[in-house]
Amino acid sequence: MTKKHSLFLLALFVAMSMNADPTSVPLTPIKTIPHDGNGNHPRSPIAVPVLYIDGYTLTTGDYTLGSTIQLLDEDDNVVFSTYVAIEGGIQLPASLSGTYTIEVIRGDFTFIGEIEL
Repeated sequence: MTKKHSLFLLALFVAMSMNADPTSVPLTPIKTIPHDGNGNHPRSPIAVPVLYIDGYTLTTGDYTLGSTIQLLDEDDNVVFSTYVAIEGGIQLPASLSGTYTIEVIRGDFTFIGEIEL
């Protein structure tokens, strides 16, 4: 690997790191899709919903339509719940503060993450 090639890769890495969205909410699927009676699973991968948080506004993105979004406190009590009928901003209650578990429930899948308010 040449010195120019190494510098290019380093510059590319730095540029990509600076463009990362620090307000995105990482979600992880916690349920798998049910299989048919023969034990077969679908061949296509799961599309993970995209959410962004800015203060008390939760913005929904791809793969969130038709989902239910819930916030759970440290005792797993649901403190906020809404159905996503359209993409856009959801105003979270200003009375909430701290770290919450966020669940996005879409059909047979539940995606889970954490947000700080």
